[in-house]
Amino acid sequence: MSPRIAVVIPACNEEERVARCIESVAGAARTLVRAEPETTVDVILAADSCTDRTVAATREAWAAPSSRGLEQWADLTVLEGDWASAGGARQAAANHALRLGADWIASTDADTAVPQNWLSYQVERSLAGVDAVLGTVEPDPADCPEQVFRLWHLEHDLTEGHPYIHAANMGVRAGAFQAAGGFPNVECSEDEAVVGALRAHGARVESTDRIRAITSGRLRGRAALGFAYHLRNLAAQDGTRDALERGPVEGFADR
Repeated sequence: MSPRIAVVIPACNEEERVARCIESVAGAARTLVRAEPETTVDVILAADSCTDRTVAATREAWAAPSSRGLEQWADLTVLEGDWASAGGARQAAANHALRLGADWIASTDADTAVPQNWLSYQVERSLAGVDAVLGTVEPDPADCPEQVFRLWHLEHDLTEGHPYIHAANMGVRAGAFQAAGGFPNVECSEDEAVVGALRAHGARVESTDRIRAITSGRLRGRAALGFAYHLRNLAAQDGTRDALERGPVEGFADR
């Protein structure tokens, strides 16, 4: 039976960044299918109470010249709902993936760009018996203050076997995911919850820096305690006062 891979992406008002995410996922899907021609890829974006052009931008990116030709072996589904949290939206996308018969569920965020080998590496590790793969992320230097970017790298050791858990860069075997109970409907840290449950169920979890993703380096994030919150703390250490005067933009935490 041909393997079925799903990519789940929660999004809340990400019209400015979602195209880059979709294009990177399309590139990773193309790389996978070139290596494993019988593979099917389902990309599922859960648009959570979006009031901007996130949905339109997603579909436009999927239809763009850089993504054309995917329809033979990949499909995009956009779910629209009011889950009011990253965990709820991510689980809604995962539930859809499971209904489609996904064997492996890869997770990223709408403000993140994944590398070309992102899916092919995860499939390779799944065939080796790994139940979950945890990748690394780094903030995009294009929109992260230089000193904050430097401080972030000083406190992160991006190596094989790293201790970090990021929903923006992870993948899990569908059966293990279901046994662990999936992503809880929480504002943030749904990734830590599901990985904790996976480990409690004896799943084989592997951490790697070989599929490092680039995520938004903005200091005003969608969730009050998300990635941007940590960058804001680093900005406080650095004395970047102008960034600290602005709170989170409207997003999951404001619903």
